[in-house]
Amino acid sequence: MMNKQEVLSILEQYGLSATKSLGQNFLCNEDVIGRILDLAEISEKTRVLEIGPGIGALSEEAVKRAGKYTAVEIDTSFQNRLDSVITEQGGRVIFQDFLAFSASSLSKEEMPDVVISNLPYYVMTPIMLKVMADFPDCGKMVYMVEEEAQERIFAKPGTKQYGPLSVLTDLFGVKKKEFVVDRSSFVPPPNTTSAVITIKRHEGQEWKADWIRFVESAFALRRKTLVNSLSSAGKYGKESIASALSEMGKKETARCEELAPADFVRLYEILTK
Repeated sequence: MMNKQEVLSILEQYGLSATKSLGQNFLCNEDVIGRILDLAEISEKTRVLEIGPGIGALSEEAVKRAGKYTAVEIDTSFQNRLDSVITEQGGRVIFQDFLAFSASSLSKEEMPDVVISNLPYYVMTPIMLKVMADFPDCGKMVYMVEEEAQERIFAKPGTKQYGPLSVLTDLFGVKKKEFVVDRSSFVPPPNTTSAVITIKRHEGQEWKADWIRFVESAFALRRKTLVNSLSSAGKYGKESIASALSEMGKKETARCEELAPADFVRLYEILTK
C-alpha cells in the first residue's frame, strides 16, 4: 500500500502530475486505503469496478483480492503505471470518460458486485446516478467524496439539499457515512476534507432505471409545484399528476421536497399503471 513518499516516487518515475481540471488528488494514506478495501469486502469471488484509479492507490491491492477487476480511467497518461499495477496482475483498464462509457462493453463476468471510486466533486452526482442506472445488481458501492458533498446524499425531505441524489440513493440501498479523511492523506492535498461512504443495495427490492428520469423530472423546477415540474417533461398531464397526489393523500400544491423517497415510488406506480 502507498504512503506519501511512494506516491511522490511513482509520480517522478512515470513523469506524472495531478491534473486540477480532472479533480485529481492521489491517496497516500495506507490506513485509509486499508479501511476502504475492507469496507468493499473484496474476495476471490468479487467482481470489482473502479472508476478513476489514478496511479492505482486502491487498485494495487484490490486487483490481488478480486476475482475480476476492471478499471475505467479518463487520463491516458496513467497507462504505463496502470498496466504494471492492473493489467499485468490479470485486471483490465479501459481508458475512457466513465460518463461516456457503455456498460455493454463489459462481459457478463465483469459486471460488478462492488464499485469503488474517489469521486471528484464536479462529477459526483452524474457518476453516482450512472452507476445505479447501469449496474442495478451491484451489491455495494464505496465512494470517497468531499465531506460537504455528503449533504446532497444524506439530505432529508424539507431541506435545501434534498434532491434527486438523496432520493435515488435512498431507494437503491442503505447509506452510511463511514469515516472522514483529512487533507494530508492526499498528494496534492485538496482544499477540503473528504469522507468515505457506502451504499449497500436493498435486498429483494426491484430497482428501476426509469426512477432516475422520473425523480429528476420531479425536481427539474423545484420552486414550482410538483404538478408543474413533472408535467413540464411532457410525459404526464397535470390532471393525472394531481389525481395521483390526491390518491396518496397529498395536496395538489405539494412540492418535490415534501415527498419522502417512498412517496416518489408510489407516485411513479400510480402514474405508470
